[in-house]
Amino acid sequence: MKIGVHITHEAVQKIGGIGSVLNGLCSSDRYKNFFNKTLLYGPLFYNPGDIFSKLGKGGKVFYSNRDYYDEDNYENRFKPIIDKYNINIIYGKRILSNEFNPLKSLEVDILLVDINGMNKNEIDIFKYKLWERFKLESIKFESDWDYEQYLRIGIPYVELLQALYGESNEFYHFSHEFMGIISCLSTLLKPSFYKSKTIYYAHEISPVRSIIEKIEGHDISFYLKMEEDKKNNVDLLQRYPQQSENPRTILIKKTTQFDLIYAVSDLVRDEYIYLNPEIDKSKVKVVYNGIPIKFIEQREKEESRNILIDYCKNLFNFEPDFIFTHVARMVPSKAFYRDFTFLFELDEIVKSAGGKGFFLLLSSLIGTGRDSSQIFNMEKEYGWPVYHKEGWPDLVGMEIEINSFLEVFNEKSKAIKGIFINQFGFSRRKCGFRVSEKAEFLHFRVGSDAEIGFSIYEPFGIAQLETIPFGGFSFLSTSCGAFYLLKCSFNNEKGILPFIGFDFIGEGHLDLEKNKIDPLSLNKETRFLIERRLFNKMANIIFNVLPKNNQERFNLLFKFQSLSNKLGWEAITENVIKYLT
Repeated sequence: MKIGVHITHEAVQKIGGIGSVLNGLCSSDRYKNFFNKTLLYGPLFYNPGDIFSKLGKGGKVFYSNRDYYDEDNYENRFKPIIDKYNINIIYGKRILSNEFNPLKSLEVDILLVDINGMNKNEIDIFKYKLWERFKLESIKFESDWDYEQYLRIGIPYVELLQALYGESNEFYHFSHEFMGIISCLSTLLKPSFYKSKTIYYAHEISPVRSIIEKIEGHDISFYLKMEEDKKNNVDLLQRYPQQSENPRTILIKKTTQFDLIYAVSDLVRDEYIYLNPEIDKSKVKVVYNGIPIKFIEQREKEESRNILIDYCKNLFNFEPDFIFTHVARMVPSKAFYRDFTFLFELDEIVKSAGGKGFFLLLSSLIGTGRDSSQIFNMEKEYGWPVYHKEGWPDLVGMEIEINSFLEVFNEKSKAIKGIFINQFGFSRRKCGFRVSEKAEFLHFRVGSDAEIGFSIYEPFGIAQLETIPFGGFSFLSTSCGAFYLLKCSFNNEKGILPFIGFDFIGEGHLDLEKNKIDPLSLNKETRFLIERRLFNKMANIIFNVLPKNNQERFNLLFKFQSLSNKLGWEAITENVIKYLT
């Protein structure tokens, strides 16, 4: 029996990209044909609800020792491990399914471990073994709970798998990001656990994100310097020695002992090799992410667009000719400031053509979203989301800076106006009375002419692709990993393609080479001039491809839908499985 084990912090709830990957990957036919069983493994986070809510919506609990619940005599299997390590366990099942096709689904096992009161002696023994075998100095990071909790779930990992499934199976251990690295290393400490493959699923290279966000030249500086360093045999830690104390960096360094490294894009592969130049490069495979695909009719496109047009009319009292969206997590790497730099350049062209544009930025620092009553109150009191106020329940943290960009843009722009929806989701309940009663998040995707995403660090970027199956463009930076999937997928296609890449790195290279400036000396003022110059060059190109009427939109819908299967999970999973065999 082939068992796929995914070690992740998103075993119960989709928090970010990893949850989306698990839903799409595990529900695909190719995955289900290869694996007989799938387990999601991770730490048990605090959940104040009753026992039956602890595995998420639709989750079924079979065993929880802390709740004295045992549906099928699992106590006999788990009790010796629970007593040995002083841990608590919840075991059960839940359904992973394709977002747009519930028929594509898979019931998976879930095993969560509460390691807060774990036997210290066992922790110390395990840490010594990690030092002895892998020279991993865990004692340096005991005050870092992020490190410590994912170390602790690795301690009983192999014994729990053996208790649940026995040893006469083939196990494929997927460490999603750093969270599962130590659990995978624990399998290498057990020579008897022989039918086993370890896979590091690199959804990003954590120290690279940290570096790019902090240096003034952002992606332009980092990637140009990386290419220069590769030619001179300089690795990441020689260039940025401060990252050698980052526990995530240290963990990623240990994955060279894994059987396979899955990088979600060409950029991530190059970043991984930059960090680990000693790796056998044949083990590093590019495995892109996919997106769920839904085919729609012309009528649905028109209805969705009308919902967004009516919303614009309710907010600004004009009917837009062009609708732009940006949906993203609120992190510095999304480079929201670039949206407005680009829109300023496009605004002049749209105005000259006698058109109007509407930009919707949806991002929130509050992952669960604001309460509906708070949204309604802000809408009534001062016109949210056209107007915002600093402080809870409105703008907090990074949201304040983003809104300041938007205010300047709306004050100076002539043809395009934007709103910042600092909320999670899109519906009347989530976003106020000026949104149609019919509205749902899918309309946000279907009604858009283009998704904007000029990230400075984006290992993949699922959101940048989500408008394409509905006839919308993806305007993205070549610092987004998804750009390489698009380029690879549509390399031989003729005519208008569903994406346009903005090459900030190439633009910066021309400038720095001409002026003999070291990439790491690039300051933010010069970087901004480079970015603005590129946006100025691209603005006419962008305007020329934008649909000018509904017939052109429907033509794009039919064309882009015909191309979209190349981006779907069924096509993507081929490579995920191919490299396992």
